[in-house]
Amino acid sequence: MSASNQRAFALLFACLLSVGMGQSMLFSILPPAAREIGITPFQVSTIFATSAFLWVFVSPWWGRRSDVTGRRKIILIGLLGYATSMAALATVIRIGAEKWLPAHVVYPLLVASRCIFALIGSGTGPASQAYIADRTSRSERTAGVALVSAAMGLGETVGPGVGAALASLGIVAPLYFAAALAVVSAWTIWNFLPETELPREQRPQRPPRMRVADRRVLPFLAVVTALQAVRATTIITLAFFLQDTLRLDAHTTVQYSGLGFVALAVAGLFSQLVIVQRFRPAPRSMMRVGTLLMLGAFLLFVLGASLAVYFLALVALGLGMGLVRPGAAAAASLSVTPAEQGSVAGLLGGISVIGNVVGPMLGTALYSVDRHGPHLLNAAIMAAMVVLVWTNQRIRRAHG
Repeated sequence: MSASNQRAFALLFACLLSVGMGQSMLFSILPPAAREIGITPFQVSTIFATSAFLWVFVSPWWGRRSDVTGRRKIILIGLLGYATSMAALATVIRIGAEKWLPAHVVYPLLVASRCIFALIGSGTGPASQAYIADRTSRSERTAGVALVSAAMGLGETVGPGVGAALASLGIVAPLYFAAALAVVSAWTIWNFLPETELPREQRPQRPPRMRVADRRVLPFLAVVTALQAVRATTIITLAFFLQDTLRLDAHTTVQYSGLGFVALAVAGLFSQLVIVQRFRPAPRSMMRVGTLLMLGAFLLFVLGASLAVYFLALVALGLGMGLVRPGAAAAASLSVTPAEQGSVAGLLGGISVIGNVVGPMLGTALYSVDRHGPHLLNAAIMAAMVVLVWTNQRIRRAHG
């Protein structure tokens, strides 16, 4: 990889890290703020679900647009949309907390503010992945793509700590900080991220449209959607599971689940920033090993009976996800033409969000029946993915 590409990727990594930081800050701030405003937990979930629903359709469109207008412009627009969304959320939360407007008015304003992120901010991810695909060889693709998810993961890991420090200035101070950081990132991208645009007459007149059923990418879409579903289910039920299984009080539950989330995140980062970057495994191998690790993790949840075993399961899960996600994304990128890189990145980013919506709904419903229900569901999903990645002909050809 050339020195100029390394500098460009480092810049892109820093900007995506800022988005991950803001996301994790929002997840920790909105629930308690909503309670103070008078908004129910179910309404909070619909704020994110509505945005996710829009994301499914809008992210692929932004990916296609980047194939025509260039990656840098779409990254810039996405970062500014994200900044607008975070600033709007902070302002609405402040209005609600001060009781300047009633809760039944604040709630739809929160939904609309979050939807700005889906409608405009959803372009940053696919355009960033396509930018890296444009500038990496086939042998470098997996390591390059891993940087996108690693940046978001690192941001989500450090975000709560930064948010806690800024919260002394006010509950919405971290969100305003995240918005300002996104604006700075957008300025930096526009001024310093290199991109050589095609002459106007050589640009495609219409962005290539890639369908979900496209056989070149369908198995990889299935893998990333399954990954997102089991990840979201695990995150939303972990604290309940630890409290009920180990009979913990609320304070200890918060401590143990927080440590568990850190273990999950650090293991994922280790896969993406150490294993993938140093050893450059083939996408096929990453998906095969990763799905086996994830299956093993959920079996440990079912069969285990101690905190140590559950933490081991979270480490295995993080390692597996850190391999599967970039492996599937790189394999999908390598399966299409250079003119379709934005389209495939947008499709991956959009369709995988379905897992974020459906997974928690099924998981929480099963948890109300049995506390191992979500883990059994996740184990079944990952068992199916193990079969897929070991038998599907297109995945078997994903050498990298």
